[in-house]
Amino acid sequence: MPVVQLNAVSLHYDRDKVLDEISFSVSEGEYVVILGASGCGKTSLLRMIAGLVSPSSGTIFLAGRDATRIAPRHRDVALVPQHDGLYPHLSIGRSIGMAIRDRVTRSEQRLRILDAAQKVGLEAYLDRLPEQLSGGQLRRAAVAKAIARRAAVRLLDEPLSAIDANLRFQIEKDLVSLHHQSSGVTLHVTHDGAEAMRLATRVAVVENGKIAQVDTPDRLRANPATPGVAAALGRSELITVPVRRVDDAWIGGDGQRVSGPEAPVGASATLAYFEEHLVDQSGDAASASSTRWLDRQRNATVDHDRLLWFLP
Repeated sequence: MPVVQLNAVSLHYDRDKVLDEISFSVSEGEYVVILGASGCGKTSLLRMIAGLVSPSSGTIFLAGRDATRIAPRHRDVALVPQHDGLYPHLSIGRSIGMAIRDRVTRSEQRLRILDAAQKVGLEAYLDRLPEQLSGGQLRRAAVAKAIARRAAVRLLDEPLSAIDANLRFQIEKDLVSLHHQSSGVTLHVTHDGAEAMRLATRVAVVENGKIAQVDTPDRLRANPATPGVAAALGRSELITVPVRRVDDAWIGGDGQRVSGPEAPVGASATLAYFEEHLVDQSGDAASASSTRWLDRQRNATVDHDRLLWFLP
């Protein structure tokens, strides 16, 4: 039984459709990263699972129970918002404790606060105010609130944003370690494809309010379903070229021919490759060959085995 299951969930405001019939499930132990550009709806998706936003249509099941209209406080969910969600006038310890206030006894609260702080390395900072912590420590404190809840579903909204590069990898390791120490599932939102590929059991790519593809990092990298998915995963610019099928090959607008997937004569497709895979031919007479595609604009070539193909 999935821990989280979304069935044709949509969200719209008047005529503005934010999410369009989102369907996917998350099973026990999975670390699923929701990847997409800013404004694609991924944060709204987390907020719907948390119960802070009601879907316009569709259903949300948590541990087999229809939670679509259940109030947030009655869901077994912990949300770590992008901007920490700490109380500026409360100590870190008291902020963590607010997540479990009225849920457990005071003695249990103290135990959970200390346990959560130890897991994120902040046990020495429980008496400090948020303004006395660094950016990385604030993110750890926000995660500690979720740990204290011991919820079956942990929702992390851009947990590595605004973190110095030298801290990001350590916090990534901490997030994965904490996930493996806990039961349930983690859903992690980001716009960073490299981050998603490092962390995820599976990646759900959101494109224009829809789930474009859900798969393991290795399968996504090998077989992206759309140019948008490929671009979201890449570390450099994705270059696309429209081509059409003629005889036994594909031909680009510059007349360059290339072998590729079988298709009827006259069919259209998109050929794509990442800029990082180009080999600069400056100073040479760059040319296409049976194994290389020539990018005339950049005077560079890319091996055919680096080409991605997208057919309608």
